[in-house]
Amino acid sequence: MKKLILISPGLPAGRVEFLPSRLPVVLGRSHRSDLTIDDDLLSRRHSEILINGRDQFEIRDLDSTNLTIVNGHDVTSHVLRNGDQILLGDTEIKVEVETPENDQNEKTTRDLTMLPGDANQRGDDQPEEQ
Repeated sequence: MKKLILISPGLPAGRVEFLPSRLPVVLGRSHRSDLTIDDDLLSRRHSEILINGRDQFEIRDLDSTNLTIVNGHDVTSHVLRNGDQILLGDTEIKVEVETPENDQNEKTTRDLTMLPGDANQRGDDQPEEQ
């Protein structure tokens, strides 16, 4: 199953995992936030993580005072990818995105070897052998 993992010493137990069914979540310094981060530079409701219309994990800034920064850039929204670095106030968060191997978007096709005598290798004018 697809999941989002956030890793930071500033998070409870240093690591938090989210399944799509558990989103959206609000991150902030308020105890009323879904994920409370003890950082005075965070807004009470700083940013939100959700599943967007393309079934991707996305972070959105909630008009925070000190911005939501991903990979060194101020963002209003950003699709999260494995290895992204989020900065909320003074809290640095590493992102890991796990997707199942059988995810339809991740499947690759394989080349099939044609054996001599396969129908696709015969000329159109040759009859099929019975």
